[in-house]
Amino acid sequence: MLMTIRYQSGLRVEAVVLAANRERMRVAIDSEPDTMELHMVDAGWHTENGVEIEIEALIPLAGIDVSGFCTTASPRTHCAGQRSMFA
Repeated sequence: MLMTIRYQSGLRVEAVVLAANRERMRVAIDSEPDTMELHMVDAGWHTENGVEIEIEALIPLAGIDVSGFCTTASPRTHCAGQRSMFA
């Protein structure tokens, strides 16, 4: 799955989700030499260094069912390619 991460500074980066559960995600960012672990703290996602981030977009890859993942990872984020929660 692809994702867009927004830092508090406004910087946006694209990442690939390598592994995820309700409390942790391992992602790869093109501009970083190593993978990054994100973890859930008080209903918000944070980097390994404790920096709060926002998951702006989750984009599933073809053939991967992410129907339950989007609301778990980021309840305010709508996954591209999924039915609108407002329809």
